[in-house]
Amino acid sequence: MKKEITVWSEGTRMAADLFIPDDLRDGEKRPAILLCHGWGGSKSHLSATYAPYFCKGGFVCLTFDYRGWFESDARIVTPDKQPSPDAQGFITVRGKPVREIVDPIDQNRDINNALDYLIDEPAVDANRIGLWGSSFGGGHVLYVAGHDPRIKAVVSQVPGMGPAPDQNGFAAPAPQVQKLASAMARGEIDALPRPKEQPDSLKGIGDFRTMWRYLPRVAAAHIRVPTLIIDQEQEEYGGRENSGLAAKNAIPRTTIVKYHVFPGTHYDVYEKNYRESGKLARDWFIEHLMPKS
Repeated sequence: MKKEITVWSEGTRMAADLFIPDDLRDGEKRPAILLCHGWGGSKSHLSATYAPYFCKGGFVCLTFDYRGWFESDARIVTPDKQPSPDAQGFITVRGKPVREIVDPIDQNRDINNALDYLIDEPAVDANRIGLWGSSFGGGHVLYVAGHDPRIKAVVSQVPGMGPAPDQNGFAAPAPQVQKLASAMARGEIDALPRPKEQPDSLKGIGDFRTMWRYLPRVAAAHIRVPTLIIDQEQEEYGGRENSGLAAKNAIPRTTIVKYHVFPGTHYDVYEKNYRESGKLARDWFIEHLMPKS
């Protein structure tokens, strides 16, 4: 059963779909999986593929669109000084919606809020929550799992792992990124041009002001829960050394980790290798989230 729901993230409405197994009994609680898509990925894709497949395996599942993407509302930039609230506490402002901006820090807040919603769902066992993420979302779920003790299992496929940190665990912004950040801080709200090097296959604009602060490799060093990493042999976005292999190498050796590589390029994980990757993920969650009989 699929139900359209609203998740509120930092005061903004996010469109989401909740999947409940058909065989759920009254009062029963099931393990749950929160699915997080990548750069420009939609919940409609996940709601037609991975989510119903995992749900048939016995899991409650939740998919969502990040703020400013597809069916979700956008954050609002208000360039004018805000007026005083009226007697009911409301204000009327002129605002500009922020849409199709890939801000990893903002998107992680969306994941946190979706997780808060999912955990309080009556059919969900809050002690058996898994994260599934792909591409940029594959980096997100590692980032969240490295910070959030509520996560009990992770599947990350072809993850975007952000910049490589230095020996102290930091990265630094390039001069042009710092210039962009300074322009934004001075109120130039249109200071996010579409990068010329942006591949045509990727929808949206990367917020490079925040990307240098986004370090999934550092967060992954704190992961203590079973993690499956699915990679593509000919990963074209920085190579495997900046994708799944980077994730595998960042996670502590004492953590249960499985690393699987499929032949092909980045998008083959959704097409040629979809069925096999989906089964790997489902079986991983069954093994590590389902109560043992």
